[in-house]
Amino acid sequence: MNSVPRVVSTSAVVALVLATVWLFWPSGLGGGTTYVSTHGISMEPRFHTGDLALLTPADGYSVGDIVAYHSDALHTIVMHRIVSGDAHGFVTRGDNNGWLDQDRPTEDQILGRLFLRVPHGGSVLGALRSPGVLLPLAGVLAAVLGALHDPRGRRTRRWLRRHRAARSPARGHTMSTRGRARQVALGAGAVALAAAACCGVLLAMPPTETKTSTLSVTEESQFSYAGTAVAGTTYPTGAITTGDTVWNRLAKNLTVSATTTVSGPGLSGVAGSVRLDVRIAAGDGWSAVVNTGPAVDLEAGKATAAVAVDAGAAAALLRRHYAETGAASGSATLTVVPVSQVTGTVAGTAFTAASPAALAFTLDEMSLRPASTEASALAPSAQTPVTVHEVAPRTLTVLQASVPIPVARKFMSVVLLLSLLALGAGAWIGRTGRGDVSDRFLVRHADRILPVASFDPGATVIDVADAESLHRVAERFDSLVLHHAGPDEDVFAVRDIDATYRFVVPGSAGRRGLPPVPVQVSPPDPQPADATTPLPRVVPGTTRGGLWGQVA
Repeated sequence: MNSVPRVVSTSAVVALVLATVWLFWPSGLGGGTTYVSTHGISMEPRFHTGDLALLTPADGYSVGDIVAYHSDALHTIVMHRIVSGDAHGFVTRGDNNGWLDQDRPTEDQILGRLFLRVPHGGSVLGALRSPGVLLPLAGVLAAVLGALHDPRGRRTRRWLRRHRAARSPARGHTMSTRGRARQVALGAGAVALAAAACCGVLLAMPPTETKTSTLSVTEESQFSYAGTAVAGTTYPTGAITTGDTVWNRLAKNLTVSATTTVSGPGLSGVAGSVRLDVRIAAGDGWSAVVNTGPAVDLEAGKATAAVAVDAGAAAALLRRHYAETGAASGSATLTVVPVSQVTGTVAGTAFTAASPAALAFTLDEMSLRPASTEASALAPSAQTPVTVHEVAPRTLTVLQASVPIPVARKFMSVVLLLSLLALGAGAWIGRTGRGDVSDRFLVRHADRILPVASFDPGATVIDVADAESLHRVAERFDSLVLHHAGPDEDVFAVRDIDATYRFVVPGSAGRRGLPPVPVQVSPPDPQPADATTPLPRVVPGTTRGGLWGQVA
C-alpha cells in the first residue's frame, strides 16, 4: 500500500538532486555554471577579495548586468558591470573604478551573468584545493569512517583482541611505553585542537589584502638644436650646434628637437602624441605663439618631435608689439614648449602624464641665447604620481618575520596532520592490551608498578575500594605498588610495616571490572612471641612476562 508514495517521494528527491547538480555543474566539466573567485577592489563594496561568484549564460545581456569575460588586455577573467553597448560589443566598468575597461566583449565572449554571490567562498575553495588542507581532512574523514564502519565487526575484533591478550598485561609494548604513549596522545590531542583552531582562523582570513601605494610616471624630454649659418669667424664650419649662441643676422634654418621618453614601474598601454610649440613673452607680460611643430605619436613610450625656430621672425614680432604699445623695447624670452597628451595604466590604474618644462632662450635684436648652460636645462622631466591599489598576499608577523597566509595555512595543516598521526599512534599503543581495570591501572601508573612472581600479603590485609585509592596510599608512603598477575586475578598491593593495602581485580573475562574479591591467604607460620615479622626482600627473577620481582 505504501509502495506508490515511496516511489513518488524517492523520485522527487532524485529529481531535486539532479536539478541541483545540473544548476551548479561547472562549465569546465561540461556544465553551464562559471565559478569566479574575485580579487581586487574594482567591484567594491559588493564584492571583496576572496568572494565567490556564480554565473550562468543568458539569452541576452543588458545595461546593469554583472558579467564575466576573458580579457585580452589583462589576460585573465574579468567580472564587471555592463554600462553601455554598441555594434562593437559591450562597454564594462568596475563599480569602484573611474574608467572604462579597454575590452569590448561581445555576447558570444561573455561567460555568464551573476546569479549568486558567496562571501569568502573563493578563499575556502582555494584552501580546500591545497594539499596541506586536503591531507588533514582526509585523515579526519578516514578516522570518522573507521569509527562508524561495521560496528559488529569492530566488536568482534575487540573481543578477539582481548581474548588473545587475556592473560598478557601488554602485547608488544611495555607498560612504561604504553604510559608514555598515552601522555604523547594527550599532548598531541591538545596540539591538534590548537592547530585545528588556527586552521579555522586562517581559513576565515582572506589570503590577500589591498595595499595602497604611490608610483611615479616620468616623462623626460632631451632637447637639442642645430642649424646652418654663414661660415666665418663666428661659425667656422657654418654649423650651429646645441649650446651655441644663435646670432640672428648669421643663422639660417634653426631647428629644435626633443626626444620624449615615458617610463615608470608597471606601465602598460602607453599611447599619445608629442609636439613642440614656439612661444615668445615680453617683459611687460605680453606673449604669443610664434609657430607649432607637427605632433608625433609615441611608439614603445618614446617619440621625437621637432619645430623650426626663426629668431629673426620672432624679433620682428617683438618689435611690432613694442611699436603698437609704445613701450621701450627690450629683451624677451623665447621658449620651446613640449605639449604632450600621454595616457596609459600603471598596475591597472589609468594616468595622464604631465608635460616636462620648456627649453628657454633669451631673445634680443641681435641674438638668441640659451637661458641656462646647465645640462639639466636640456633634459627637463615631469613626475606624475599615480595612486595604485594593489592586491598583495596578506601576511602575519611571527617573531619579526612576515609569513604569508597561504604559507601559514600549509604549515598549520602539516602540524595538524602530524598531531593527528601522533594522537592515533599514541592512542593505539596506549590501548594495546586487555583494556580492563587492571590494564588501565598498569598503564596509568607504570612508573610506580613493580611486577612480582609471588606475593605474601602478611598478617594484616586491608582491601581498598578501587585502584586509585591504592595509588594514593602508595604516594602517601612513597612506595612501589606490587603487582602479581595470577591465573584468576590481578593483585595490587602496597606494603607498610604494620599492614598490606591490597586491591584485587578478577582475572576471568566475565568478571573483570567487578568490585574487589577477597583473596584466601594461608595463615602465617607461628613464630616465637619475641620474634619480629621480617619485611619482604625483593630478589630479581625471570618469568614469561619479562623481568619480575620475586618476594623471598
